[in-house]
Amino acid sequence: MAAASQQPACPTCIKAGVLGPVTSQAIVLGNKGSLLFAGAFGLDSRTCNLNLFQPLYTSLVTSATLTMSNGATYTGSGLGTGTGTFGQLGALPGSFLFTNVSFPNGTYLANSNPVRPTKITITVNVVLIGLPSLISITCPQTLTWNLNTFGIGTVIFGAGTINYSGSATPAP
Repeated sequence: MAAASQQPACPTCIKAGVLGPVTSQAIVLGNKGSLLFAGAFGLDSRTCNLNLFQPLYTSLVTSATLTMSNGATYTGSGLGTGTGTFGQLGALPGSFLFTNVSFPNGTYLANSNPVRPTKITITVNVVLIGLPSLISITCPQTLTWNLNTFGIGTVIFGAGTINYSGSATPAP
């Protein structure tokens, strides 16, 4: 009697990765604006055992949440599907767009902001093909980055522009 093929377990080695600086611009009208983040956030599988899965994987971002310094949270759109190479640092698909973000009136300086982005959390399904079984498994992952960003700009009478820049670090 042949042994049944056992489904491989989802790896615990997939972590949040950083690909570059974080930048975003808010055009504010009526004290509301949008923030778009793209290209800075990645999936890091460099510490994974390369003998367990085929080299290519598919990733599908299913949710994104932005947290601001005042504790307000916003749900993102623009989520996407992409591919990556297991054992490397790869970009997450899509751009994370957060709309209807509240921005109070005030002067936004490099060291003092009335409000600023502090954290992004995403949920992504990583689809891996196990070796040697070739069984496909979907591994949900929640990844979080702490944002060290500050804006330059002004919001007066509910209107203005703020340019945020800084860095992201994977949250523990």
